[in-house]
Amino acid sequence: MEALDRLFKLREALHEYETALGINDYSDIERSVLEFIVNQKKTTISNILKHSYFQGYSLSTINRVVSKLLSSRVIRSEQSNKDKREFFLSFCLNS
Repeated sequence: MEALDRLFKLREALHEYETALGINDYSDIERSVLEFIVNQKKTTISNILKHSYFQGYSLSTINRVVSKLLSSRVIRSEQSNKDKREFFLSFCLNS
């Protein structure tokens, strides 16, 4: 029971942080992808899909989320200089 109590306290703290950041209205997967991109500084859709946390998600789901975050201008996409097929995703808000 103590472990479940601690888990709930972590969820409560996470909710408070997400509310303070204004991302509490994002879906779980949208928040997770955004947080992953911020954590990695510069990443690709392939790197997102390779991470164990995202194993249960399809490429189309990740593409949909990335597209929404790009259109909201929360993240940006930059084409690689070495491989024109590769695009790096990064956080672009200053808040």
